[in-house]
Amino acid sequence: MRQLRPNCSRCVFWTIDNTANPPTAGHCHRYPPSVAINPKTGTVVQKFPTTDQHHWCGEWDGDESRFVEALRQMAVESAQ
Repeated sequence: MRQLRPNCSRCVFWTIDNTANPPTAGHCHRYPPSVAINPKTGTVVQKFPTTDQHHWCGEWDGDESRFVEALRQMAVESAQ
């Protein structure tokens, strides 16, 4: 039997990309963006991973305490 997993669209670290129509892709902000250099132009690019709202990752381990703590911290920071 296939295990049901929470997906990116339900993650506190995921933001939707409103430029898509319909918007089903977004960016994972769980970790800092990756840094890359465009080999043709030499431009430094910083980018968060792009995922579809239905994707999932190994961060979902059934322990929601990290996500609850992240939400609490965001609320504290926005209140300041």
